[in-house]
Amino acid sequence: MADNYKINQFSVANILNLVESSQIAIPEIQRPFVWKGKEVCALIDSLYEGYPIGYLIVWQNSQVRIRGFGKGGTKKILIDGQQRITALMAALLGKEVLNDSYQSQHINIAFNPIVSDGEEHFAVSDEKYVEDPEWIEDISVLFRRDFSYRKFEKEYKDRNPGKDLSNLEKNIDRLKGILKHQVGIIELSFLLDIDVVSEIFIRINLQGKPLNQEDFVMSKISVNEQYDGDRIRNCIDYFCHLLQEPSFLNIIQQNEADFMATEYGQKLKWAGSITKPMYVPTYADMLKVVMIVCFGKTKVGDLVHLLSGKLSSRGEVSKKLSKESFEKLGMGVKEFVAEENFQGFLNALKTYGYGCDRLLYSQAVLNYCYAMYLKMGLEGIKGEERDRLMARWMTMALITGHYQSSPDSTVTKDCTVIDEEGFRSYLKQIEELKLTDEFFESILSEKYSTTTLRTAPFLAYMAAQCAGGEKSLYSDTPIGELYEAKAESYQILPKAYLEKCGFKTRETYGQAANITFISKDVKSIVKKKSPADYADALKAKVEEDMIANTLRANAIPENIFEITEKDVETFLLERRKLMAAKVKDYYFGL
Repeated sequence: MADNYKINQFSVANILNLVESSQIAIPEIQRPFVWKGKEVCALIDSLYEGYPIGYLIVWQNSQVRIRGFGKGGTKKILIDGQQRITALMAALLGKEVLNDSYQSQHINIAFNPIVSDGEEHFAVSDEKYVEDPEWIEDISVLFRRDFSYRKFEKEYKDRNPGKDLSNLEKNIDRLKGILKHQVGIIELSFLLDIDVVSEIFIRINLQGKPLNQEDFVMSKISVNEQYDGDRIRNCIDYFCHLLQEPSFLNIIQQNEADFMATEYGQKLKWAGSITKPMYVPTYADMLKVVMIVCFGKTKVGDLVHLLSGKLSSRGEVSKKLSKESFEKLGMGVKEFVAEENFQGFLNALKTYGYGCDRLLYSQAVLNYCYAMYLKMGLEGIKGEERDRLMARWMTMALITGHYQSSPDSTVTKDCTVIDEEGFRSYLKQIEELKLTDEFFESILSEKYSTTTLRTAPFLAYMAAQCAGGEKSLYSDTPIGELYEAKAESYQILPKAYLEKCGFKTRETYGQAANITFISKDVKSIVKKKSPADYADALKAKVEEDMIANTLRANAIPENIFEITEKDVETFLLERRKLMAAKVKDYYFGL
């Protein structure tokens, strides 16, 4: 391996010149700038103190795709050190950087040139340092070609009369001297295979900012241009960032015209106009979903083996398997980002009750459900039927805890049976096995005795209310509107009343069966009184039909106004059963 690289020393100034002249470029196997301001500050401080900042690694290869430059040509491709070089460009040259959300930003580092050694010379600039005359709010001004020390010195003295400036010139020279700081660069031989270089990159980063398994497979995908790996990786990366920052489409169109002309680019183009989607997957989420849909697997290691064409643990490799795996992966990624699928999935959730972030139990459940939505599409299930089946699947998963225990094993089994028997048949089997009358009357109803409202069964109950457009208790305000607005929950039998009745534990007054949501107008009537105490005032202001209808809509027993201390437990038991019955009606009405 020693013959395949050499080590040279370059000054910081030389390195920055090579980057600015595009002689050092960043390949697609790298990640966006993820350092925070304090990390940039620490790097500059290390250089100022004369400490080493680690080796950079470059490689010359004419075939690797480079971000914003097409092919590598004669450029030195930066394999390790992107964060450090980008930090230097930002801090010393005042360049804007694209953060991990692909938004442009300045990172200004402030400098105090007159504090004693041992005190803090550097800080991430903010209003405090802008207003403090001792601090230079942005050190990049000192590195401009037109910087004049004499002019700077006069202005600094005028701002700091009476201060000891004996170290001013020495510390300014010391700061500017970091351009002469030597940095080691390991230059990899152009003869090295791209897979070897990718492996070097991965191994190095495992010792710095760790690459997780998804980073590993993204690097593997990116370097295989023969099977469109670079386009697949770009599609994953760009789509995830477009969901967070749709305006990033303009940057892609300007810098990646060739990619945008491909089927991958055209598939994700619509995401440039999306606004705040409920489901915002990371590239790890995308890989997970595509693995489930296309390979029936959930382990990233399995995907690495498939893409490498490995047939067995003995290391046998099949180019045919590698090609087929990349084709499947590419197909899955295009299905994932397609507008009709992604927007269709979100619209299905909204239409059938899961219309706001608060109703979405977890990112993992969303991933599994979107995988099932894509599998339905590939099976030929379309339109309203697909949306209704999606709502049923989501609700089934929430109320039964389908993904609660060993989720990866569960979803692998789901895929196996669906591939053999079809989605409709498999869901029917689950319903016949799990969603029995006994389940709703006993098992589900008991789950509403929980004191935690973020449980999956309670979210399913709320979705049932939202889907039906149900009104909140004693008013015509939709329950979904209150829930989405994060209205405070209301205890049907108030805590103070229950304590008077001898029920002093949270298991009684705080259980889900004792919770509903009410509008502000109603709250001024009922306050924290027992139903029997506010009944007359309520009936004087709200029509009896509305009271009766909203009691049914909120699964509350009609005898609420006659409740006494001996009826409390019976009342809550009945409410739990009514809540479960509401979910049952909702589910089988889909």
